[in-house]
Amino acid sequence: MWLPLMGRWFWLMICNSPSNEKMTRYSAIIVSCLVFLAGLFVFKAIFLALGATLFFLLVWSLLEAVWYFRDSPFILSLVNLCLAAILALAIYSLVFLPTEFLVTEVLLITPEVSSLGSLGFLGILVLGLSLFSLGNVLLIKKWRWSIVSLLAVSSLVYLFYRHHKLEREYLPKIYEVNPTFGIQAEIVKIRGVNFFPVWKRGKVILGNDEMVIRDWNEGLITAEQPVPSKFGQVKLWVARKDGVESNKVLFEIRDPGKLRDADNADVERR
Repeated sequence: MWLPLMGRWFWLMICNSPSNEKMTRYSAIIVSCLVFLAGLFVFKAIFLALGATLFFLLVWSLLEAVWYFRDSPFILSLVNLCLAAILALAIYSLVFLPTEFLVTEVLLITPEVSSLGSLGFLGILVLGLSLFSLGNVLLIKKWRWSIVSLLAVSSLVYLFYRHHKLEREYLPKIYEVNPTFGIQAEIVKIRGVNFFPVWKRGKVILGNDEMVIRDWNEGLITAEQPVPSKFGQVKLWVARKDGVESNKVLFEIRDPGKLRDADNADVERR
């Protein structure tokens, strides 16, 4: 019960112009002490609690300054840009991160999108949203609740994304196999990540057979195709020394006898 009342009091202290400067100063001191005590309880370290208190005082001072100069065109533009950045982060968490996760970790298993690409997408969102007068939008109650809901959902999506991303962060992944077909003694290069160094070399499995390793490092394995137990499409994957397996990709084992017959047929037609 006391948490909503305290939050309402804190919100009124920020949003309403203080008629008594001394009262505002006392309020800041009281809330700073509460922040310090909460920091001690959460972090169990006095320096981190002091850091949280200093950060709170900085935010408090900035909010007071913004409120004092609230009619300034610069402050209005800055507030609009901050609101655009917050909404852009929410949309980024709801759209970009899940899409990137599905493409790079589930559907295609490809390298991650570069940091520059992510920042570029985020920057375009911020610039696009800053063209709208978001301060006026927040004056409408329906839109305020919609934005709060958007922020809440995007936070949950980000936490879900982060949890599953960390689970897959150090798994072995095959990005490319070259060539994607071959016959006995064919040299195959497997590119990816998290294969382990050479002193922790694992195995490359091709269907029911184990390939002969010629070279091994974290991101590239060179292997020789063994005598096959069968021909046709099979699955190829990397089994690390710790037993963790990579994603499986299709590889075609061709029958050299059929290839020779096809070559002879071509020669006869000529």
